Amino acid sequence: MSIGSTKDLEGLRKFGRIVALALQAMTRLIRVGVTTRQLDDACEDVLFAHGARATPRREYGFPGSACISVNDEVVHGVPRTRELLVGGCSYRR
Repeated sequence: MSIGSTKDLEGLRKFGRIVALALQAMTRLIRVGVTTRQLDDACEDVLFAHGARATPRREYGFPGSACISVNDEVVHGVPRTRELLVGGCSYRR
């Protein structure tokens, strides 16, 4: 995105704060047995509470508000019912 004005910059700062809150909410939930869908739900709750929507879902029909990749998923991990296991990098299908 190009920043063409002070208003653009302020908008990006505002959205950055909302994203930080979503990341904090998801981080608080990370533990063994939590699913990537539950993490995504927490993200969506924060976005909704601040009047925001995830661009991938809105613009491209992505099936989640966050891309959550675990283990062999390098990018664009789709939130599912996979449970996180010990080590934070494993999951149970």
